[in-house]
Amino acid sequence: MTQEQDSTRKKPNMQFFILVLLFCFSIFLFALYRFSQDDFVFIRKAVSMDTIFNAAFSVSLISLMISRVFYIFSFPKPVFFTFLGSVLFPYFPGLSLIGSVFGGAIFLSIYCFYKKIPAGRMLDFFSESLLFTLPVGFIFIYLVGGRASYFLISFIFYIIFLVSNIFIFHPLFTKGKIKDGALGLLFLSIFSLFTIIINIFTANLKFNYSLENIILFPGLIISLSLFIYKQFIARKSY
Repeated sequence: MTQEQDSTRKKPNMQFFILVLLFCFSIFLFALYRFSQDDFVFIRKAVSMDTIFNAAFSVSLISLMISRVFYIFSFPKPVFFTFLGSVLFPYFPGLSLIGSVFGGAIFLSIYCFYKKIPAGRMLDFFSESLLFTLPVGFIFIYLVGGRASYFLISFIFYIIFLVSNIFIFHPLFTKGKIKDGALGLLFLSIFSLFTIIINIFTANLKFNYSLENIILFPGLIISLSLFIYKQFIARKSY
């Protein structure tokens, strides 16, 4: 994650961290399958599960790469600017959730445009699926890494966000009251706002001018503006 933790905090075992990533990715794929299976928009557009899973693997790989690059430039260290130091993240740890989320969203939009897949629908299902994995990832890192308010608060927040999505947002989405793409943009908006708040809180009410934090503000403004446009201005179409 992005926050610099206290020196007394126990660092998680990196091999275990990789297992957590794989476990979270499995949850992501399962959730994506459940959301996408028999979806009438994908059926009408002839989008198969193979196509969706190909997108999932491609986006996840690119997200991981962007996550690493964002972390390196946000928290530069000499070891990161060598080939092995930048590539072998299990031995020289550091990934950016912010870079992963926004980098993945941008690449997913480009991928869908190129493959002629409904980008809004894909963003919605990818965002909901990611939301299922975030509490799992945060609680594992919190339990293995020791006491850290950032991970615990994030876990609690995303549990609340997940429950809200299950009982409020997703039912409205399935009833057509939330338009295609708006649910994913809402996720990006809430993710950006929460991350800004928690970053300032964990830095003793000081703003850290890292690349990640600078990206969050335009990310919040753009995603929120697009959400308002999608949900309240743009016409609904399939």
